Amino acid sequence: MMKVFISADIEGIAGVMRPEQCSPGTAEYQLARALMEQEVNAAIAGAFDGGASEVVVADSHALMTNLRPAEIDPRAYLVQGKPRTLSMVEGLEQQAFDGLIFVGYHAAASQKGVLAHTINGRAFYKVTINGELMSETDIHCAAAAEYQVPLWLVTGDNELERWVQQRYPATEYVCVKRAISQTTAQSLSPEGAQAQIRLAAKSVLERHHQQLQPTVTAPYRLELMVAKPVLADLFSLVPAVERLDAITIAFEAGTMREMISLLSVLSYLATTQS
Repeated sequence: MMKVFISADIEGIAGVMRPEQCSPGTAEYQLARALMEQEVNAAIAGAFDGGASEVVVADSHALMTNLRPAEIDPRAYLVQGKPRTLSMVEGLEQQAFDGLIFVGYHAAASQKGVLAHTINGRAFYKVTINGELMSETDIHCAAAAEYQVPLWLVTGDNELERWVQQRYPATEYVCVKRAISQTTAQSLSPEGAQAQIRLAAKSVLERHHQQLQPTVTAPYRLELMVAKPVLADLFSLVPAVERLDAITIAFEAGTMREMISLLSVLSYLATTQS
């Protein structure tokens, strides 16, 4: 009996490379969300091929309502909407999962990669925790480790692949596109990407390794460099947030759950200054 948790983003999906593809309300977004659904379904199918008894998917981009329930494999459960305490891995705390899969993830803010950012691309220029540069993969892998859930598989571009290979050598990776610039990529065909994801998901479940490998462990100290001083002005009004300089704030937390909640609040506050 294996239970698998899948967290799905959109920027790391094959065929996605422009901001408008990630923005609800555009024609390009409708095409991109369909590609996202297909890669998620490939991961779900691979998980069940490998022996999963239950699969939960967390829709984890923007408003977190990208995946249309009628288009998702009916064998899976779907977590959607926000706000939510664990953000991209909301639902992971509800039961004991055996492994974690990230579909459509991307490189960190301040790094090379297709549509690279960390949580809020307009507001957060660089996110570090305990002195380590953080991507969304790192933050949510650390959160999962607090629930004893290992990261089994990640999909995205070649820049994130390099990152994952360096930091999580036991984690499998499916590279669905090569980053040419921030908004340019050479992608596999949707069918090719989906086939590789399904095969990789099946393979990791059949081996079901249990190694936990977070980059950072508690206690946590966040240092967040923002895009402009007014954001640091705003963020430093939050209790327990420390102002370090014109564009940098700091925060300390005992759990990644608490850290993710704070980052979610700051990201929301940033929208008032956009």
